[in-house]
Amino acid sequence: MRGDVQPNAQSTGARRVATGRHRARARVTRLALLAATALLVLGVACRPASSLPTLFPAPTFDLTDQTGRPFSSSHLSGKVVVANFIFTTCTDICPLLTATMAQVRDQLRQAKLLGDKVVIVSFTVDPENDTPDALRTYGERFGAMPNEWRFLTGSRQAIDDLLIGGFKVGRPPATARTPGGTPEIIHSNRFVLIDGRGQIRALLNGDELDVQSVVEEARRLAS
Repeated sequence: MRGDVQPNAQSTGARRVATGRHRARARVTRLALLAATALLVLGVACRPASSLPTLFPAPTFDLTDQTGRPFSSSHLSGKVVVANFIFTTCTDICPLLTATMAQVRDQLRQAKLLGDKVVIVSFTVDPENDTPDALRTYGERFGAMPNEWRFLTGSRQAIDDLLIGGFKVGRPPATARTPGGTPEIIHSNRFVLIDGRGQIRALLNGDELDVQSVVEEARRLAS
């Protein structure tokens, strides 16, 4: 009868070493995963918040967009808004302001912020002439799509309330450039940045707008 076979001491030692190495590798893997998770959380937590001051609450409104549908301030709830002021027959500053807003639109779209997190709005300052059809035609010149960029009109009183009491950008009377000339509409060149809580955070000079800075601030406000 054969007796019990005793394990070889060298073989047993080798197995113990292999097991130890396996456990060490597992510990290293777990530590690496924990470190990666910590860095990810730290990166999100350390993302710089907007340093813009809170100026005053954005006005509420009930207007009509370029498709002829009602559009109110409640549609903007929870979203960052970039807004400006234009009119469709303007041949002076409005085409420049709208072209600049189109650049903002393009960069927001590229950053995957447009629509879900950030909305673009242009308010007419000439509601007597800027019908929804006129606004739609004007917006199409700049590639504006209604789901991304709203052009809004309403009654004279509603627009005046927005300009004067709401956004506080004023509404100067129409003035002729030359004696006896046709009075022309004068309006603000400001771009307005509104956070998701409905607070105005900046009134920016549209003539010298830093598009990339606006997009970065919108990203911070949306995060």
